[in-house]
Amino acid sequence: MRAPRTPLRVVSLFTAIALVAVLFPLVSQAVTKSQVESACADSRAQLDEYRAAQAAFQDAATEYEAAVIEVDRVARKQESVAGSVTSHTEELDQIQADIEEQAVELYMRGGLSSPGIIFSASSVDEFMTTSEFLTAAATGGQQTLDELLAARSELNRFNAQLDETRVELEVVESEKLDARNNQESAMEAEQAAYAKLSGRCKELATQYDKEQAEIKARARQRAAGSVQVGSFICPFTPGRTSFIDSFGAPRSGGRSHKGTDMFAAWNEPMYAVTSGRVALGNSGLGGKTIWLLGDNGIGFYYAHLSDFNVSSGTTVSQGQTIGFNGDSGNARGGSPHLHFEIHPGGRGSSAVNPYPTLAGACR
Repeated sequence: MRAPRTPLRVVSLFTAIALVAVLFPLVSQAVTKSQVESACADSRAQLDEYRAAQAAFQDAATEYEAAVIEVDRVARKQESVAGSVTSHTEELDQIQADIEEQAVELYMRGGLSSPGIIFSASSVDEFMTTSEFLTAAATGGQQTLDELLAARSELNRFNAQLDETRVELEVVESEKLDARNNQESAMEAEQAAYAKLSGRCKELATQYDKEQAEIKARARQRAAGSVQVGSFICPFTPGRTSFIDSFGAPRSGGRSHKGTDMFAAWNEPMYAVTSGRVALGNSGLGGKTIWLLGDNGIGFYYAHLSDFNVSSGTTVSQGQTIGFNGDSGNARGGSPHLHFEIHPGGRGSSAVNPYPTLAGACR
């Protein structure tokens, strides 16, 4: 018995549907806040705790950013005042040397009974108040006296300023330490709250956070948004790092922040975000650094590592441990973190805001 034939009309309909599906694939819809809430219904308390912890970390990290900037400002002020103290000390020393030379000249002209008077005096002040020096003021002694008094007054003023800035620096460094401790506590709380979320809740919450980050980034910079880097994974184990969008924030020396600071535990393993070749470095600013030139041509910069796990020139695979979290370079004494940059045109090209990409991969 022959099998019934499928009507040609039906076959044509199925073929047309398949063709439409290929040519016009379904566009994935953006995750809504209500979808996240629905997926997290079984862990509502945990989601609320996570959102509150996220907000607390944002506040603590922002406070720490401000403290770092303030310490740098006061430190530069102290350096400037210390330079003024040094230059005015040198000026005062020169004036006192001139006075000694003048004493010898006065003796040679018969104006002093002996040049040893200045050396027998307990101070330049004692010598300059002797009747012999004052009698010889017409030869230039009075002018030298005025210069000495003016130089000493300026030196005393700058020394007082230096004392004030030392106290001010101690205060802001103490505030920075408090801010650092608050940030690290907030980071631990955020990561602990994230770990409590259910799998589906994490998935949708992560997607929602990523999309919201992209929307905000596009609003700030027209061509920014989520940086398309192809296959990309988080530099840390997701859920074990905390960070905020600090791209463009002010930094020491008038610089601006060119990446995202990702805070994590000391010596936390960090991974190659994509496959490629690494170049290791060490500098006073970035400390121990890694440039990862991805096989896709994009450059990724890692800074402030505590140590390396690869050799320079090595080809690495995505997910391979390449280093460990630290505070080397100018991050010394601060919260251990990875300074991470993305350079779409490779090493030497301009950096773009990595935050949206990281938000999508690390939450």
